[in-house]
Amino acid sequence: MKKSIFFIIAVLFISACTPIGSNTPVSYTDYVPVLLSRSSLSTSVRLKPTTNIGDAAKIYYKDNFIFISERFKGVHIIDNSNPKLPVNKGYIAVPGCVDMAIKENILYVDNAIDLIAINLLEDEKGNLAIVKRIENVFPEVAPPDGGVIPSKFNLTNRPPNTIIVSWTKK
Repeated sequence: MKKSIFFIIAVLFISACTPIGSNTPVSYTDYVPVLLSRSSLSTSVRLKPTTNIGDAAKIYYKDNFIFISERFKGVHIIDNSNPKLPVNKGYIAVPGCVDMAIKENILYVDNAIDLIAINLLEDEKGNLAIVKRIENVFPEVAPPDGGVIPSKFNLTNRPPNTIIVSWTKK
């Protein structure tokens, strides 16, 4: 009896699987990747002057500051000490930025496939310091439309040591 039930379940499971080479349509993306070399990615995080917020993604609030990530570009820093008059204080350029979190005074953000930790306390020159970078933690940034990355942009078919940091519409 147990063998019969196991056999029936196995047959149902296998029949529910899509066979290799089936006619399931593959949806390729309508976007083209923006590539950055590994060496450029490692030096790409910079504190910059304020800029307009474009494609806002995540919002984080800490100690009267609002941090707004801009998809694939970086993090805006807003002083919200006076909620009636918030002040745009700066912008941290982080190519490939999709997500962020803050613990104590450390901003954790993805720099494309890397995870970086940024000390939010400025040094005497007004710079932010990357206190840690862990390389190749995340998969490459997927196209915004959820399509498949065309094979010509797969890791083996594009220039060596390049990383996808964003996508632009064709």
